[in-house]
Formats: sequence, structure tokens, C-alpha cells
Amino acid sequence: MVKKQKQQLLDENLFRQEMAGVVPLKTTAKTESKKPRTTAPTHTTEAFAVSSDAPGSEFADNLNDITAEDGSSHRKNGIQKRTMQKLRKGRFTLGAELDMHNMTVQSAHPVLLQFIADATSRSLESIRVIHGKGLRSENGPRLKIMTQQVLQNHPRVLAYTQCKPGDGGSGAVDVLLKSS
Repeated sequence: MVKKQKQQLLDENLFRQEMAGVVPLKTTAKTESKKPRTTAPTHTTEAFAVSSDAPGSEFADNLNDITAEDGSSHRKNGIQKRTMQKLRKGRFTLGAELDMHNMTVQSAHPVLLQFIADATSRSLESIRVIHGKGLRSENGPRLKIMTQQVLQNHPRVLAYTQCKPGDGGSGAVDVLLKSS
């Protein structure tokens, strides 16, 4: 036992002698992350004028009958689960973004319809709609629910899903559009 301890001391001393002039390398903290998605400039209310014959405008009559439901994602028949997973993970390039903060349901509805029409006319594959979480609204997340209803019923929308937390979480949706 004593021989073993002496050998360990000798090994430790020998190691310290060999490492006497060594200076540790400086390392920097590096993380590997994906390239951020690029988006077009955010659209505002002034950019759109809507006509009453626009697709989805037939739902304007139901704006006062908005009720809460989960609806964090939706896909139409024929849209594969894998496509939905890609949309959830943000694998589609966003062509445009609409921010509806500080809008009422009545003013946001035609803007949303025109935004979808504009995006499809520009042959955009995916868009983002920021409706907010409705935390400061007296009547709950009415813009969020109106957005979900319009997107579920719009003929040019194939699927939508709630954004990742870093992209807006439950206050925004990524939308997959039907190609022209």
C-alpha cells in the first residue's frame, strides 16, 4: 500500500514537472444554429383595400359570433402530416408578414383577406400572420379566433400552425398557401 502511494506521488510530481510551462488554450463559447429565416417587410393596414367579392369575405357576417377554440393548427384534406411538420418547424421560406396588433376585428378582417390575396397573386408559398395573444383584450383573443376562422375557411389556405415560441408563439401563425 505504501509503495502504491509513493508511485502516485512520483507520477504526480513527474506530471507537474512536464506541464510546468504549459499555458491552457483560451476557448470561446460557440453554438451551432441555423441561419435565420428571411421575411419580407411587415404589411400594415394602409397597404390594403378589399372588395366585397374577395375570397373569404362571405365570413365577414359572422365576426360578432366569434367563440374560443384551440385551433392552434389546421390542415385541409390532402395535406400530408410531414408537410405540416415542416410548417411547424419553420422549414418553409416566409414571403411576407402581416402584423395586426392594435386592429379591431372589423378592421383586421378585410386586411387579412387582402393580404392573402396579395400573397397568392405574388405566388408566395408561406406567410406569417401576427394577431397577438389577446392578453390585454377585454373580450379575449378575438383577433386570434377571427384569424383562425378565416384561415380554416379560405380556399387559398392549405394549412396553418402556431409559430415557434421565438417567432411569436401563440400570438402568430405560419400559413401555407395554395400555389397559383
